[in-house]
Amino acid sequence: MIAATVWWYLARSTGLVAAVLLALSLVWGVLLSTQLLKPVKRPAWVLDLHRWLGGLTVAFVILHLVGLMADSYVEFTLESILVPFASSWRPVAVTWGVAGLYLLAIVQFTSWSPIRSRLGRRTWHAIHLLSFPLLWVVAMHSGAAGTDVGNPLYTVAMFALVGVTMWVVVFRILAGTGRRTPTSRPERPRTRV
Repeated sequence: MIAATVWWYLARSTGLVAAVLLALSLVWGVLLSTQLLKPVKRPAWVLDLHRWLGGLTVAFVILHLVGLMADSYVEFTLESILVPFASSWRPVAVTWGVAGLYLLAIVQFTSWSPIRSRLGRRTWHAIHLLSFPLLWVVAMHSGAAGTDVGNPLYTVAMFALVGVTMWVVVFRILAGTGRRTPTSRPERPRTRV
C-alpha cells in the first residue's frame, strides 16, 4: 500500500511545485523586463535565475507526468497526457494540463539559445508572451484536476500565486506605457536647406 501511494504523492507534490516555480519564473521575468531590476550593469545571475526557474519548472512537470503514469489509481497513458480530451478521468481538467504542457514546451524550447537566435527578437518576444496565458491554463488545470482544491490552504495559496503574478503583470503593462517602441520614435528635426 505504501508503494502505491508514493506515486500519488509524487504526482501531487511535483504538480504543486511546478505551479509555484512557473509563477516565480513568470514574476521574475516580468520584473526583469521593467526598470525595477535594470541597474546600469545587471549581473548575469539575474537572467540566469529566470532561466533556471523555467528549466526547473520543466523538470517538475516531467516528474509530475511520471508520477501520474506510474500511479495505479487512475490509469494515465502516454496518450491521455499528450492528447487533449483523451483521458477518461476528468477529460476537461486533464486537457487544461495538456494545453499547459504544450505552452510550456513552446516557451522553453524557443528560449533555448540556438533557437532563440534564429527567431529574431520580435518573434521570440511574441512567443514568450504565451507565458501569461500559460499561468491561467495551469490555474484552470490545478483548480479542476487538483485533489487539494477543497483544502483552504491550497485555495489561498493558489489565489495568492495568481494574484501576485497578475499584480506584477499589470505593473509591467503600466510601466511599459511610457516606453518608446520602435514604431513610436520621435521624428528627427528637419534641417532647412
